[in-house]
Amino acid sequence: MIEVQHPPKRLWQKITAIIAKLSFLTTAVGIVLTLIYAGDVNEANKASMGAITFISFAIGVVLQVMASTSIPSLKPDQD
Repeated sequence: MIEVQHPPKRLWQKITAIIAKLSFLTTAVGIVLTLIYAGDVNEANKASMGAITFISFAIGVVLQVMASTSIPSLKPDQD
């Protein structure tokens, strides 16, 4: 069987990986802030902080998948 050779990561994949890590960091900060201020704010603010934390996590997952995808070259061999 022919082994597929994957191209190296492109610049935008590297940038996307950095943004994904920042999104996960934002998620961690959001969780900490939500736990700290859970008793001091009303229900609408708690729901908003939870929603922002969830969206940040979801964005991080999507961007991490995009950054880690390795697409092989689909050009046919020139024999």
